[in-house]
Amino acid sequence: MHVLTKVDPELIARLREEDHFFWIDLVGPDPEEVRRLGAALDLHPVALEDTLEMGQRPKIEPYVGHVLIVFYTARAPAEPLEVHLYISGEFIASVHREPCDALEALHASLAEESTHDEEMLIYRVLDGLTDAFYPVIAELEDRIDALEIQILARPRREHLSDSYRLKQDVRELHRLTLAQFEQFKSAHEAILSLEGLTKGSRPYLRDIGDHLAQISSEFQRQLDDLLALTQTYFNANSDRLNAVATRLTIGGTIFVIYTVVTGFFGQNFGWLVDNIDTKHDFLIFGVSSLVVPTVILAALFWVKRDDWF
Repeated sequence: MHVLTKVDPELIARLREEDHFFWIDLVGPDPEEVRRLGAALDLHPVALEDTLEMGQRPKIEPYVGHVLIVFYTARAPAEPLEVHLYISGEFIASVHREPCDALEALHASLAEESTHDEEMLIYRVLDGLTDAFYPVIAELEDRIDALEIQILARPRREHLSDSYRLKQDVRELHRLTLAQFEQFKSAHEAILSLEGLTKGSRPYLRDIGDHLAQISSEFQRQLDDLLALTQTYFNANSDRLNAVATRLTIGGTIFVIYTVVTGFFGQNFGWLVDNIDTKHDFLIFGVSSLVVPTVILAALFWVKRDDWF
């Protein structure tokens, strides 16, 4: 299979004349190169307009002799990447503004493939774009787990901001993959109905729909985890505030005892003034009346520490 990375009108014309299935992959082409691609492949002007503008939603647009699939893949950490795929019974053309590792990794391997099973070649391209979501899912999962550990250990305000940003990233990826899954049945049928496309003995393309369903459900699960993590933040923060209030209450209780003792001995009763006038009396009545209640309360709190902390 011929794999092209730039528009060569003469080579493209020869490959089409020889009915040789090929793939052309353009990274960040300028508008003029996109127009040359359209002229070389006889692409519909409306489809070319979408590719020139980019920023399209996931969709499938059938035209005479070819279909346009706006397909989204992803790259780390959680960046969606828009790819426009033109598929016909003669060629695959992919156009994207940013480099795509999933497609670049296929250049060498597909160049060595024969073209007797064109459906399988299309499947390889779509499968590479789809499987690129899995490393992103794994990285997002690690970030969510790390954030959960930090929140449970000591919740901070920035953890809530991190959670909201993660939620936005995951929600965008979920929106795109869910739309692609819902539309892929139509895309599957449109691809298989293309004139001149050699179909394989196995239903390769059906596997793409299964992967998209799985990926969409993984993003939905991560959204649910992040929603639960927000509640975990507030619960952990509430527990922390309760623990601080409990410690303050314990300290306040001890100082209440001190206040009662010192207040009692500070009264001007005649007996107290006349009889407690030595260092020995001070140690027995004064210091011990502070130490003994403190020891009793500390022992009580220690025994009940599992209930207090």
